[in-house]
Amino acid sequence: MTIADYRIICVVRRADGNLRGVGYSENGNGVMYDNTWTIAEARAAIEQGHRLYIVSPSAGGEAELEVHGDGIRIKPDQSAGQSLDDLPPCG
Repeated sequence: MTIADYRIICVVRRADGNLRGVGYSENGNGVMYDNTWTIAEARAAIEQGHRLYIVSPSAGGEAELEVHGDGIRIKPDQSAGQSLDDLPPCG
């Protein structure tokens, strides 16, 4: 299996506002996502060694995601004030 980098560019939320999934771009495109993953699929990708990251809309810096509890989050040492909540909804 080839390990890849995936830029997370949008989020999918449940009706209650909780995170249900993420939209990713395989080539780093920040405008259009290629597909979406459920949180379980995103967790599995991280656990398999893939790198999932976001890019700060204001600073432009990258921050990697990690498995946390039942979900995913930005690695604390890379957050610089960024969070998945800062991403727009998919669709």
